[in-house]
Order: sequence, then C-alpha cells, then structure tokens
Amino acid sequence: MNSTVDMSLKDTVGKLPWQECDKLICKPGTLFEIEEIKIKGITQRSWKNQYPSYRAMIMERMPKHGDKVMLDAPRPDPAPAGERYQITHAEAYRQALEVGAMLRSRGVGYEDHVAIVGFNCIPWPIAWLGCQLIGAVPIMVNSSLVMDSMIHCLKITHPKIILTDAVSAVALTPHRSQLKGLNCGPIVSWQPLDHLDGPKDIEVVDFSKLSRPAIVADIEAGRGGGLENLGPDSNATIFFTSGTTGYPKAVLATQRANMHNFVSSMFSAMRAGIRAGAPPDAVIKMVTGPPDVDTVGLLAIPFFHGTGCVGWLGKTLHDGGKLVLMRRWSVKDAIKLIFEHKINLIGGVPSIAVAIMQTKALPPDYPMKGVAYGGAPPPSRLAHDIRDQFPTAAGSHGWGMTETTVLHCQHIGPDYYAKPKSCGPPVPICDVRIIDENKNVLGPNQVGQIQARGPNIMKEYYGNPKATAEALDDEGWLSTGDGGYVDEDGALYIADRIKDMIIRGGENISSEEVENAIYLDDRIAECASVPVPDDYLGELVAIAVSLVEGKKATPESIMAAAESRLRRDARPVFVYVSDQLLPRNINGKLVKADIKKTVQAAYAAHKSRAKL
Repeated sequence: MNSTVDMSLKDTVGKLPWQECDKLICKPGTLFEIEEIKIKGITQRSWKNQYPSYRAMIMERMPKHGDKVMLDAPRPDPAPAGERYQITHAEAYRQALEVGAMLRSRGVGYEDHVAIVGFNCIPWPIAWLGCQLIGAVPIMVNSSLVMDSMIHCLKITHPKIILTDAVSAVALTPHRSQLKGLNCGPIVSWQPLDHLDGPKDIEVVDFSKLSRPAIVADIEAGRGGGLENLGPDSNATIFFTSGTTGYPKAVLATQRANMHNFVSSMFSAMRAGIRAGAPPDAVIKMVTGPPDVDTVGLLAIPFFHGTGCVGWLGKTLHDGGKLVLMRRWSVKDAIKLIFEHKINLIGGVPSIAVAIMQTKALPPDYPMKGVAYGGAPPPSRLAHDIRDQFPTAAGSHGWGMTETTVLHCQHIGPDYYAKPKSCGPPVPICDVRIIDENKNVLGPNQVGQIQARGPNIMKEYYGNPKATAEALDDEGWLSTGDGGYVDEDGALYIADRIKDMIIRGGENISSEEVENAIYLDDRIAECASVPVPDDYLGELVAIAVSLVEGKKATPESIMAAAESRLRRDARPVFVYVSDQLLPRNINGKLVKADIKKTVQAAYAAHKSRAKL
C-alpha cells in the first residue's frame, strides 16, 4: 500500500478540523475502523483491521512482492568500497524461512529471545524476519555500544542465541564465558571472519545456503514451535532505550503495539489528503492502492532503532518498496546513491534531510515523493525548505519514542507546513496530555510533561518492574520525560526534556552514561553533561567539570582520556573546566539548568573565536 499523498492537490490546509476529519475516515466498515479492546484491564482504541502479527503480514505480503528489489547494500568488508549487491522480496522471504528453520532446529520457539547485533546489512533484516516467522522475539542490540553496555543488554534479556555481523562477533567472543554464565546462548556470525584480527573459533552461517525443507514446511503451515499461541498480545520486539540510569533499558512491545504503525501511517496520509482539499475517494485510492512509482528509500539510520526497523524496514515489507543501505553516512555518497537508484524518500531524522538539502545537488524538478522524519526536533525552517525545494514531496514530521513503539503523533504536507514547530496531533487510536509536577492535567499551550496512552505503548521494561511502575500508571498513561504542550487544535509541541537526555541527530544519549565515563578520570571532581546546539545534528554532547584539588587537566586531555570509554556519539565535543565547584541546590544536586547556560555561553564564545 502506498502511504504517500500528492500534496500538490492543494497548498492550503482544508477547513475541516482534524477531529471531524478523523470521524469521517474512521467510519465502521472502512479500513480505518476503530474498535475498543481491553489491555491489562484498561479500555483502549485499536485499529480493527490491522494485521494480528508480523508473521501474518510477512506471509501475506512478501511473496506477492516477488522479484521486486527489497534491499540494495554495500558488500561487507573486505569487499571494495563501491561494490554492492541486492536481494528481492521473494529471496529475502525464502532466506528468512530458512533462518527460522535453523533457529527452530536449535530449540528456539514462540516468545524465545534471539539477539541481533550488527550494523545495517542485508542479513540483519533476514535474521529479524526469521524470528518473526517462528514467533520468537528479536532483541535489537545497539552495535555501537561500548562492550560493558552491550553485555548489559544481553544479560537482562538472556537470548537463546546471539546472531551477529563479523565485527560484533569478534568483539563479543572474548566475553563468551561471561555471557554463558549470564544464561546467554552461543554467538553465531552471519559473515565470514577471516579478514579480521581476533579469535576465529566462531560459528559462521551463510543464510543464503541454509536448507531445511521439512522444518520450513512446518513453519509455513503454522505447525509446532508454539505458533498456535501467536496473536496480537504476544511479545514481538525488544528495543533498547537510553534511560537516565546510564544503562539502556529493554523495551518489550507486543505484536499489536508494533502492527498499528502500518495502519496509522496510512491514516496520517489519508488525513493529510482530505484536509488538503482532495476528494476522500481519490485520497483513499492513492493511500491504499498500488503506487504509480514504488517507494525507494535511503536508509541512513540503524535497523537496531525502532524508526529504522519498524518505521522504514516494516513499511518496505508492507508496501513492496526498496531500501538502499549505506556502509557509513556520507553526504557525498548519499547524493550519488540518490541519483543511481532514483531514491524518492529521504529522512529518518531531521539531520539527514538537512544535510542532503543543504548540498543543493538535487535539481528543483527532482521527483522526490517524501521527506519524513522524527526522533529529534527539526529546525523550524525545514518544513518550508522542503516545500520550496521539493514541491511535489510530502514533508512529514512525527513524534514517538521507543516506549510508544514508534509512531504516536504525525502530520504531513500542508498541515505540517502550517505548524512547522509541531509534531502534529496523535493518530486517532492514541492520546496525549500534559501534566504538571503534581500530575494535574494542563490546558492548551501550558508547558509540562508529555504523557502518552494507546495500544502502541510498551508492555514493560523487560526485567525491570520498578522502572515500569515509574513510567506507566494504572490508567495506562506513559510518563515520557519529554516536556511540551498541546495547542488549541490538539497538535503536540516538544518544549524541553524532563529526563536528563541529549539527542544527537536522533540518537538518545544519557547524561549519566557520559558522566560515568568521565568520572573514571581520577583528575575529575565533578562532572555534568549538557547539550550544546548544532545546526546539523540538533545537539552535541558537552561537559562541565571541576578538578580534584591539586590536579591539572586541559579540555583536550579530558576528551582524550574519555575517548575509548564512550561510543562515538556520546563523546563530548566541548569541555568547560570550572575553577570552582559546580553549582548545587540545597539538596546537594547539581543545578543542570545553570550549568547548561554557562556551558552553552562558553561554547558559543569558543565557536566565535574559532571563526576568527
């Protein structure tokens, strides 16, 4: 199904309020009919006609897409940098069934955990699909984490098997004994390891060469392995979110929570088209019918994030589109791929869209279909830049988080252009509200903490009932830690973050993660990690420190000492060394608001001097 609407139908927002528009679209008997269901005893609204599970969607859709190219990717090292290869939907489906059969032969079944650790490549989604076809729960581990955090993710989810790329396999292998003691299964690499230094006694499995026809037949028929229990309330995915504890938390979501995205994204396009003034029949044909031109997306965000996996990979499986992968981000390479593959969908996070558009390399008549993003606040001018540079494209901005299983609010085209600082209203099965510090519900345009509710909300922080109870109340409301407000039309705006978090180009970075690494330096007495603004990535990591009495340190030496202890995105770009203790409140807590102002002023002065 096609989720892109031709926004050139009309350049002004229709007069029909979105609440009335939603009622029109969600009438009984339509694709977007809503039903009431009970989740943990709480009444929720849900799409009546969404797929019950990933397995149901995959088995219905992927064979129909046949020989359409699903993924185009660079060959892994040590292949030459420009060498690429492809896989079709049909071949990906065949290999996924074989991976499912391999997993089942090793004792993996319904709701068992399978870790997937690797950077974007073709075998990654094959492994993920294989899990979904047998009702197992893939655990998407951030492969850029430092080893201590990666082991933590595996420790709290205890997978039966760990499927990895070559780099991750070699990195994890020295820790096999520790992982085995933590009730984790064996490491299996989907790529050869001969070109890498390190241990070579790791099992390597080429997904394309697997063959277990009898087990595959059982999987396709739904026989065995607990598949008879698979349904909307079954566990489906575990992603990780950076919490304020420093270590990632495991976010467990159901099949129902995941599957809403495919109807919700179509609904957002339907709402946008009708509010833009198009006849409903014409819009629904564009939204749900076969597209005139298949979507070809440039994926520059990782599969191990919810947006990359559920949002981009999931929609590609659903719609029969194509994803073009990159070995590493490069604006020059991105432009080259856009022309070579006739890419017509870009985004993921705002910084990707900004980087591509700032090159001015694409002509005004380039046939871009969509520029879609979330994950970080975009520059307010970006909406109008999209409209001016790609007049036929549907610009789209949404809000969600790992705990909302991606999409929660969204607006597209003229609705977005009219409110470029907003994330849009919630989709009609979801709710948002704003509360103050006493949990009183606030009115329009009052800033407080955002709470979210709906069938898309996570089931729990896996293995962490305390954190779950702190985040979810008895009525199903999720306290997000994000600050914001809702305007008089019901559109959501992000105003600030309540949680101590830095968002660098869509990547969540816990301040405590950074501070813990800095405190390993014995010269540091105090440390506070705060964001500094960046035109491209939105925010960068900076730190303020005071030194132990008698110790000396330069900003450069502090950054150098921390480099090996932090993942790349979490490394500070600026260090403010205070000659006195950092400000604290009466309870002895660091006053981050004051520190942030001081550091950002110092950073601005530093940048000004650098330009001289």
